Amino acid sequence: MDRGVVAGVGNIYANEALFMAGIHPLRAAGRISLKRYDVLAVEIKRVLQAAIESGGSTLRDFVNSDGKPGYFAFEHKVYGRDGQPCQSCGATLKLVRLGQRATVYCGQCQR
Repeated sequence: MDRGVVAGVGNIYANEALFMAGIHPLRAAGRISLKRYDVLAVEIKRVLQAAIESGGSTLRDFVNSDGKPGYFAFEHKVYGRDGQPCQSCGATLKLVRLGQRATVYCGQCQR
């Protein structure tokens, strides 16, 4: 989640990629295996590609260059879904604040 380590991935997409990679957002970067970093890199690319194809994640009044809203928000697995059940395991999604940003995760799926 630290933008000083990985630049260019916004908070929404970081939440989604960490979920897809099964990495808990509070896990220290030095405690993640190289294999899991490789999985995270793949998931970041996958999440960003899906977001691009859906027009991004429209929040509030943002629209793209064509004047259309983005529809990736309808595909969010965790971001903005705190208190709701995880779509993978059914556990309640949790919210923490990391660096002034909302971070939503599944305590069962993300270790």
